[in-house]
Amino acid sequence: MKNEKGELWKRVKEIWDEVCEVCEARSMEELKDEVSDVMFGVGRLLGYVCGKVYVSVWFDGRHVKKIERRMEEYGCVRSKRHLVEGKCMCS
Repeated sequence: MKNEKGELWKRVKEIWDEVCEVCEARSMEELKDEVSDVMFGVGRLLGYVCGKVYVSVWFDGRHVKKIERRMEEYGCVRSKRHLVEGKCMCS
């Protein structure tokens, strides 16, 4: 494992941000989405620790399906609110 401290803490922060969104959920469906986002973040963190991009974890499937829909619809893993003039800034 290439232990770059900044990358490790970036992933921990991503999980924390998602946990905060769990607390803001207004419906059961939104809560499920946000918990799945947290679990996906945990899978990314575990993957980093294991030297992989990602390790599948319990309840991450909802998030994975959301990413697949976004990629099919507009070619970006991020939500539409992150697009700049309709374009993905991730690539």
